[in-house]
Amino acid sequence: NGVVIESGFADKQFFYGKGAGSFPTASAVLSDISALRYDYHYEYKKLYHHTPHELTNDVYLKVYVSFDELRFIPKERFEWIEEWHSDNARKYLIGVINFKELKENNWWRENNTSLILTPEPIIEDVEIRKLKKKSLELAGLI
Repeated sequence: NGVVIESGFADKQFFYGKGAGSFPTASAVLSDISALRYDYHYEYKKLYHHTPHELTNDVYLKVYVSFDELRFIPKERFEWIEEWHSDNARKYLIGVINFKELKENNWWRENNTSLILTPEPIIEDVEIRKLKKKSLELAGLI
């Protein structure tokens, strides 16, 4: 499945591919070249008939927070804290927090606090996590 193209500046070129599926077929390549040659423009009907995506601040982020004093960190505003470390010089935690919390407050910009977003997405649904926490509370375990 291939096509040969010859031009004044690029000489002869042969394009080949598996065709069909995720790869272009020779006829599709030839059709695109022909469309370019005759200044044809394809229609993109779906481009104008879809509902645009909406941006939201209601997302959860996994963050690494490093700080000197715990009293400056609003632990209760985290959905959950996965890891905690403390020594004489510095402390840190890794937890999940709502983006709105970071946008609307400045605690993470003050008092020698560092905040780093981690690349891992939040896999477990936050609402399910809240239900698990509530069931542990009702059982008297936390």
